[in-house]
Amino acid sequence: MSGFRYRGWVEGFYGPPWTHADRLWMVERAGRWGMNRYLYAPKDDPYHRERWRELYPESALKEFRELVDHGRLHGVEVGFALSPGLSITYANREDRNSLVRKLGSWIELGSCFVVLAVDDVPSRLVHDADLDAFESLGAAHVDLLLELRDRLPAQVELWLVPTEYLGVDPCAYLEELGTRLPREIEIGWTGRTVLSPSVEAHEARSRALTLRRTPWLWDNLPVADGPMRHMLHLGPYLGRDPELPVHLAGILLNPMQHARASAITLHSAAAYMLDPVEFDPEAAWLSAVEELCEGAPEAGRLFASAHRFAPQNIDERDRELEQVFGEIEMSLFEGADIGPAVATLRAAVDRRATAAARLRERATDQRLIAEIEPWLESHAVETRRMQIALDALEALLDPRASAADQVHAYVRMEGRLTRVPMPHAVSYGPRRVLYPQLRTMREEDMGFSEDPLLVLNRSLADEIVNFVAELAVFVRGPLAR
Repeated sequence: MSGFRYRGWVEGFYGPPWTHADRLWMVERAGRWGMNRYLYAPKDDPYHRERWRELYPESALKEFRELVDHGRLHGVEVGFALSPGLSITYANREDRNSLVRKLGSWIELGSCFVVLAVDDVPSRLVHDADLDAFESLGAAHVDLLLELRDRLPAQVELWLVPTEYLGVDPCAYLEELGTRLPREIEIGWTGRTVLSPSVEAHEARSRALTLRRTPWLWDNLPVADGPMRHMLHLGPYLGRDPELPVHLAGILLNPMQHARASAITLHSAAAYMLDPVEFDPEAAWLSAVEELCEGAPEAGRLFASAHRFAPQNIDERDRELEQVFGEIEMSLFEGADIGPAVATLRAAVDRRATAAARLRERATDQRLIAEIEPWLESHAVETRRMQIALDALEALLDPRASAADQVHAYVRMEGRLTRVPMPHAVSYGPRRVLYPQLRTMREEDMGFSEDPLLVLNRSLADEIVNFVAELAVFVRGPLAR
């Protein structure tokens, strides 16, 4: 059995929050997968962040009560986070009362845990009253949390998302939290950076020593907000050390705004959290794709294979296509016949040409189809571009082709490509994407980490098209006359 006390997800992305129906849908499935926690914390919900002092309307509270009850029914405890850090004056009594009142409104609904989220806010005190009252931001946060712990019901868990939520090295802010906060207050961490490609046991141990408790991991996967919005992260759960249960209280993944599509990675992660040692990422991924794409599982697998590119899987655009394309490049380099490999690649690309249409027509979950429509279109377009390139490559390799036939084949390829619109949504790897990897949230030391950051020219479709173009224009060898 898993050593993680908390296994779940946090709706904590920037962008349109999930619908109530999608939350109920995910709670039911995640409970079946063995998850036991869900945290409501969507950054673009105005009542969560900008208008944090205001109570939610009755209509929203009614949905939240249904969500809490639905969670209990399926073994998932539902918690709520409040993010006041952009405007709160920590020393202000009315602000503190507003915070207690807002958190209390969720507790009245039956929620067993509430979260103070002071992430993505200034890493220093900004109000004169706070500068007079506290020696540091850490002191202000400790003082506020101690009051919350005292004023909230004892049976309700109090969690914190700190301002310095990433990195491995200790700092004065975290030392103050670790030293002065009661051990029962759970503190979050995202790993060594924002979207950590891997999380190692020694990194978690270091943060646990600083905090004097095992933190919970706010795992920013498969989130795709901000500069990543054109990405669709459908990959398996990778890069998490099997020894993490020793040093972490739990893991909550941060999904995409596309709730149904996020289920692939969340389902895969649930299998890891239940048994990190025996976890098989590929088997879990295939099982997740099959469940999500009921009605068209093979089309779903082909589509999802082109969207596995993510911070923890930055070298994969479509494993099968990449392998065969690599064989073509190697055969050409060695002077061998590339015809058989080209035929294999052609068959694989053609199988993908109908995947989007089959998903639209046969997938049981049409809400999923609506979510991923831009990527269904991009998958079809990029596959078409590869087909056009392979049409030209087959003509170039035809032993009966004259020099004029080869010239015409290449010119025709370029002309056909101009009639194919270039999609904004990414399939088969990005042309450009920024993964905002930072080494610290402290304003005076902020900078980018050494993890993959700005990724350029990683489109597999472009690589195949450019390969054919270079073969036609520059290579002297198999096409020499």
